[in-house]
Order: sequence, then structure tokens, then C-alpha cells
Amino acid sequence: MGRGGRAVRAALVVAVVALLAACGAQEPDVPEGAVHLKAGEPVEVDGLTLTAANFGEDSISLIASDGKDFDDAVDLIIGRPGEVKGRSFELVEVQVEGTGDDVVEESGEAWVLPAE
Repeated sequence: MGRGGRAVRAALVVAVVALLAACGAQEPDVPEGAVHLKAGEPVEVDGLTLTAANFGEDSISLIASDGKDFDDAVDLIIGRPGEVKGRSFELVEVQVEGTGDDVVEESGEAWVLPAE
């Protein structure tokens, strides 16, 4: 293969890698201040530890711990706020692999917006 063929192949590989990187780096368009949660990974938010579980296509269970009392949980559906540990949160986006009963919960990501 000549230099021209190798150059074209190299350019094609670079383009594919760039495209894949761009696809993986995209986050959904969520409001400023939304908290990004990944399945089973706790995140600290204003004195609470939040963990997302039980992912559905448009719902999650939000588990909150203040480190003092028992953990508390609320089921959230996109667009409907819910209260946990005296704080209100609204689920604004969910991303999961699969649909219906075939949702892969471990793949779940969610964005919740703390309400004032």
C-alpha cells in the first residue's frame, strides 16, 4: 500500500475516534444546578448524600442520608417533584440502557434538580 492509502486510512481512523469521543461526551440538556447521579454512586449535595437506584425509563428512587438518622427514599418521576429528608428534588432526566422490564439499572444515570 502506498503512502496515500496509509494517509487516508489514518485520517479515517482519526475521524472515527473523534466521532466516538464526541458521542460519549454528550450530556443531556438539563437546567443549571442539576445534580448528575450514576447508579449506586453516592453524591454529596448540601449536607445530604444522594444515591439513585431502581431506574426506570423515566423514574428513579432517590435515597438520601444525612449521616444522623435512618436513610430515607422517595420515588421520582420526570417532571414531578418529591420530598426526601425535608428537601424537595425534581427528576429532570434519566438515561438507561434497555426499555421496560429490560432496563439495565447498572447503566442508569439521572439528573435531579434541588428545589429551593
